[in-house]
Amino acid sequence: MHYSLTRATIWNIVGYIFLIFASLISTPVLVYYLGVSQFAQYGLILATLYLVSSLDLGLPQAVVRALSRDHQFSLRRQTLWATSSLLFILTGFASAIIATFIVSRFATDPLVLPIVFALCLMANIIAHYSTLPQAEGHFGYFNAKTFIVGTGNTLVAAYLSWIGQGVPTILLALLASYLFTLAPLAYFSLKFFPRPRDGRSSISVAKSLILFGLKNQAGKLVGQLQSQYGKYMLVALSPLTLSAYVIAQGLVQKLVGGVAQVATAFYPTAARSGMSTQARRLYLRLQFGLFILGIMAICLYQLFGFQFLTWWLKDTVLVATIHSFVLVYRYYGLLLLLTPLTSAVIDASGHPGATSIFGTLAFVIELCLAFILLPHYGLLALAYASIISLVIMLPPFFAYAHKQTIS
Repeated sequence: MHYSLTRATIWNIVGYIFLIFASLISTPVLVYYLGVSQFAQYGLILATLYLVSSLDLGLPQAVVRALSRDHQFSLRRQTLWATSSLLFILTGFASAIIATFIVSRFATDPLVLPIVFALCLMANIIAHYSTLPQAEGHFGYFNAKTFIVGTGNTLVAAYLSWIGQGVPTILLALLASYLFTLAPLAYFSLKFFPRPRDGRSSISVAKSLILFGLKNQAGKLVGQLQSQYGKYMLVALSPLTLSAYVIAQGLVQKLVGGVAQVATAFYPTAARSGMSTQARRLYLRLQFGLFILGIMAICLYQLFGFQFLTWWLKDTVLVATIHSFVLVYRYYGLLLLLTPLTSAVIDASGHPGATSIFGTLAFVIELCLAFILLPHYGLLALAYASIISLVIMLPPFFAYAHKQTIS
């Protein structure tokens, strides 16, 4: 299939818009019927799953890059696919053990633990099967997880809470959504590997995937740590503060996340042919457009943000807490808008280690500031820390990306 950046981007954006609307519908239902305390625990479990899922040795990027460069069916490509399968299963078991241990420290229902283990393992298997449609440009299949799992942890979760079910049942439904997602992805893989059992894993291929992936692993892990650490810090304050942070951060990151979908579609093209003159121009125009859109979003929230939150969530105390946080945190969202495409340019140029270094330095600065400011500013400490860290790190990050586009 001829790779189409436009088609890939449209598929990704459609999936992301679906997630935004599903979240807008489900969040107030979950807050109301689960209660603030159970909602906070559910958010913390999902945060743990997202965090631990990043312990994948950077394999998704490495496998997509390898598959993108080797288009034709061959014994070498079948060996790559078999090796990828084994590596994802092994990392899945490791991440499942870690996630189960973390959740055991705060979960009030022991039934949650085996479900968390199964969720982590399934997430890794889905990640393996998702690399092929991404590399081949079939983003309809690639977004199967977005639509099916996204429905599971939003609309289905809201319905189950509405009929009186708790967190364990909601997690079981999420596990079922992963199983449903596996079916179309496995079917798609059979088009390229009709006899998958014929493939044999290779130690040399595993080493090459891991060596490249580890350069990207630190950046991915740090990105998840940066997204989730605040939730663990706020556990000691109150369920209300934690719930407010989960909702506010989700709003900002979902709006920013559409850019990551464009970057995901852009990555295979850049990995195949490098940054051509046309690609460089497109990258610069997109960055400028994103900055303008970010300014518009800041202004719109100033005008209508509080009214929207009040209409959406109804709970006046929760709304006031979220609003005070977003008034500051929105500027972090503006800066964050500019990072996904820049990261894709650097990674595709074969220097994912640089992205990891910049991300790690930004996270260290943010974490130190958060601990210093937390006793004085509470929830707002996380907003201030994140903004300052990006203000410090973005200029050298952009300068390095610019160097890669002209080299």
